Amino acid sequence: MSEPLVLLPGLQSDHRSWVNQTRYFSPSRRVIVPQRHQHCDTIAAMADRVLEQLPARFHLAAWSMGGYIALQMLPQLAGRLLSLTLISTSVRPEDPASTARRMEVLELAEREGMAVSNRRTMSQACLDFEAVDPEVRAGLRDASVELGLEAYRRQQRAIINRPDSRNMLRLVDCPALVLVGDHDTVTPPECAREIHEAIPGSHITVLENCGHCAPLEHPLLINELLSEWLSLHDRVDAGPGRNGNRSDLIVS
Repeated sequence: MSEPLVLLPGLQSDHRSWVNQTRYFSPSRRVIVPQRHQHCDTIAAMADRVLEQLPARFHLAAWSMGGYIALQMLPQLAGRLLSLTLISTSVRPEDPASTARRMEVLELAEREGMAVSNRRTMSQACLDFEAVDPEVRAGLRDASVELGLEAYRRQQRAIINRPDSRNMLRLVDCPALVLVGDHDTVTPPECAREIHEAIPGSHITVLENCGHCAPLEHPLLINELLSEWLSLHDRVDAGPGRNGNRSDLIVS
């Protein structure tokens, strides 16, 4: 019986950043992409907003900023996670070099708008952004524009001021999968290895020829990896009355 899957997006993103995964998984399981947290200005506030939208038991896949939120939620998720997948994220606090890059792109957004800023960000994050499906690229741009400049400011502030989450890894009480691109310059492979080494029994996969955006850059591979991982850790004791195979996508 397929269990719910929650997908947490990254910076200035919504369900459109997970489009390759929602299309793949929605026919067979309930897929939830939390929303409204994008307008908060701390990771803690984002976590509170996301927690309101979660089912009782579920698989969680969190990407980049979504990973920061997932780690913040761990104390409230004890016993609720069937599995945790962390994609291109970090448990470290912000470093000054990253802050400088964030301010540069924020200033670009203020001068030339979110569409221009989004293209700059994605071109830097992906190994080859032009290889991403044009329809998907357009969706990412539209999401960034619709969320707006103020949400972008607040998210950047939240990321810059995020806590050191290394101590949170001891709270992971479910199977954990760590994914990272071998050319990720935003949260490099060393960040993923640090997470993997701190979670006993976790698995790590370093994706070849991939930047920071594996769900966009290698959607088929990510879908295959997640499908195998989720199936392996779906509950086998779900009895009558539980929601089984569902054909829906919930954007909370």
